[in-house]
Amino acid sequence: MKEITLEQLDSKLLEMHRPLVSIIVAVYNIENYIEKCVDSLLKQTYSNLEIILVDDGSKDSSGKICDDFATKDGRVIVIHRPNGGLSAARNTGMDIAKGDYFAFVDGDDWIDADMYELMVNAAIQFEAELVACRYKCIYADRIVDMTTNKVVLYDGTEMLRDYLEENDHSIIRHAAWNKLYKRNLVNEERFPVGKLYEDVVFSAKMLSGVNKGVYLDCAKYNYVVERPGSIMAQGMNPKMFTDLLPAYLEKEEFLLALKDDLLVVLHRYYYLKKLISWYRQIEGQKKEISHEQCRTWKKMITEVFHTQKKSMNDIYKCYICSKNDMIKFKLFIICPEFYCRFMNINDRTILKLRLKLRRE
Repeated sequence: MKEITLEQLDSKLLEMHRPLVSIIVAVYNIENYIEKCVDSLLKQTYSNLEIILVDDGSKDSSGKICDDFATKDGRVIVIHRPNGGLSAARNTGMDIAKGDYFAFVDGDDWIDADMYELMVNAAIQFEAELVACRYKCIYADRIVDMTTNKVVLYDGTEMLRDYLEENDHSIIRHAAWNKLYKRNLVNEERFPVGKLYEDVVFSAKMLSGVNKGVYLDCAKYNYVVERPGSIMAQGMNPKMFTDLLPAYLEKEEFLLALKDDLLVVLHRYYYLKKLISWYRQIEGQKKEISHEQCRTWKKMITEVFHTQKKSMNDIYKCYICSKNDMIKFKLFIICPEFYCRFMNINDRTILKLRLKLRRE
């Protein structure tokens, strides 16, 4: 792994190489957002684009807006299909894409004008199969942008490991939309149809095939976090247990097949941290969740922990596991309810005291 600065990218390479980039946008009932999204694609400073808009059975005017764009710019291709969900729509676009590189944009987000110029340039200069960039989080009352303009170069499994570590210094994450994929990396791989959180396993598979990768720590993708009706704004919901938890377990099975113990331990550490966080959220939303639902979800979480008991020592020994997290895991395994009470006391007293001492 090596770090350079954004200024060290050689923009002259784009004068000699102009690969076609296929940008796939799944569109479903987002008439208030899709125009801004497509406008941002058409205004890219890198122009050799194929923009595939997949209207996934929209019931509003989204499909017509897409058709209007196609009449104005020959780079826009519109496909109308029966509703099948985000994965099916993306797969439909991938099946007809002609690009040397694939990219995905969610139809309710938008991108900065130079996003693909930077990403294609980095892919060519460093012969990278995958390039990722930081993204801005767009809230109703603020925009969060932690850009540093550094560039991280990866060899072998380094990018996959950085992704699994979930560090804030490299926001690779599992989202498909902040990445540029070389066509031969994607090959015949497709998103799982009928499931939410479709990116979790797909991203692990893509990153496992990377020999050379690049991360650009400049936020060029604008991710709308709090759109009304989006799953990200719902808090705890059944799909986290019917779709996301199975995706984590499938991701673990895939990593186990790679026969790299460290990668598996990193993955387990982070998804177990998420699970105990979910458990506390369930406790905090007791009035909003039915008793039966609450009991079922808690049981699912504790059962996953039970299956991981034999691997906990490896997690505790891992360089990424803090002493505080080790204590939390051990308390949760002994008694989840006691863990929740302990954390509530910690939040009300110890955490407030620490914040007070820091201010003083």
